[in-house]
Amino acid sequence: MTTSALTVQDTAHTQSAHAAWIADLVDHAAIDVARRGLIEVTDAGPLDREDAGEWLTSLLDRWIEHRHSASEHLFVDVTTHRAVRLVLVRRDTGESMIYMAQSTGAGAGAGADLYQQLVGAVRSAPGPGDS
Repeated sequence: MTTSALTVQDTAHTQSAHAAWIADLVDHAAIDVARRGLIEVTDAGPLDREDAGEWLTSLLDRWIEHRHSASEHLFVDVTTHRAVRLVLVRRDTGESMIYMAQSTGAGAGAGADLYQQLVGAVRSAPGPGDS
């Protein structure tokens, strides 16, 4: 085997191990946040988008892993291991109600409220066409 073949295999193994670690982190966060009570929120509408993880990662300058379905979003801060779960209830009238639960993650203190960090980042984000 050549050196380049070993490097490709090592890289593939490292990427696979990292992907498994992220999947495990998301699974544990989902279990933790599912145990917490949901509260209705009115300011989470802008987070209801398929690319929310990439968008929030760029706004917050740290990795926010995002999983979603038609009725739920799960945001996991890879650094703090905190998670936010949003549950969307869409009504026939076109109105949506959004419920939120969040985990405490590692650590505490002023930065412990991941939900407020997500919403705050979205509020301060430039609109389309803004510089």
